[in-house]
Amino acid sequence: MQFSEYGEADVLKVVDLPTPRPGAGEVLLKVAAAGMNYADLLQRKGLSHRPITLPFVSGYEVAGTIEALGEGVTDVQVGQRVMALLPSGGYAEYVVARAAQVISLPAELGNAEATALLSQGPTAVGLLNTGDYASVLILAATGGVGSLLVQVAKNRGQRVIAAVGSEAKKAAAQASGADAVVSYAEADWVQQVRDATDGLGVAASFDAVGGKVGTEALQTLGAGGTGVIYGEASGEPTRLAGQQLIGQKQVVRGFSLFAEPAKIGEATAELLDYFRAGKLQLPVQTYPVAEAQTAQRDMESRRTQGKVVLLF
Repeated sequence: MQFSEYGEADVLKVVDLPTPRPGAGEVLLKVAAAGMNYADLLQRKGLSHRPITLPFVSGYEVAGTIEALGEGVTDVQVGQRVMALLPSGGYAEYVVARAAQVISLPAELGNAEATALLSQGPTAVGLLNTGDYASVLILAATGGVGSLLVQVAKNRGQRVIAAVGSEAKKAAAQASGADAVVSYAEADWVQQVRDATDGLGVAASFDAVGGKVGTEALQTLGAGGTGVIYGEASGEPTRLAGQQLIGQKQVVRGFSLFAEPAKIGEATAELLDYFRAGKLQLPVQTYPVAEAQTAQRDMESRRTQGKVVLLF
């Protein structure tokens, strides 16, 4: 599923490309499921922070089976079910991945669910590792990262306030284990967050939305609080007057999973431990790969919940 020009979702086209061949230290994977991220939409629109060259195939995460081994690969075998994080190219029937970066899949973990453990899951763990927080506010709490952030924070014993974009999504956030749920479609949502913390404010806010909502989220921080920005699903940046941080010694920082690639494996291991213990649900919304255009439109209009996955 490739695009050769920037634009709306209809620039995505099914094309026939040669099956790649694994080089030394690589494996060829037959893809069963490919994860979709908001970054894919930005790539398609020509707005990505990471330069790409057209034509381009998006997709960071895949799960499937090993089809062939490159020279020198001995620690995995043909037919083995694995998941892998890629630099790009996941929206394809076959992909090549570095053997050192593939992770064997437990039998009880489905292909679609596995994709959530490669980008969204480690992002959730990494966000929580930015500090020692007693309470957290999670924007977009029913999204791919948000739904996992809620669960991991609860597994770590933190108080969680989930914020969603509509009344309809409140139930899903509550089911993930949030202590309180608010909708930022409501004018007084910032005060609702403060009320849920007995007026103290949260220790940290995690902002994947940006724009007006992201700016308002900073108003929920308590003394010494930290605002962590890791996305802009609204299409607008979070804006602030730096001087507003002075009075309560607050901090605003950014986060990207790809700035700390060495920590991805450790984060995935933590998530798998939660999963095996029955303490982590992996909500997914799946589409056939032929409906990638629809999947991206639904994600862009915020009609999706959980991890969005293309199935082959």
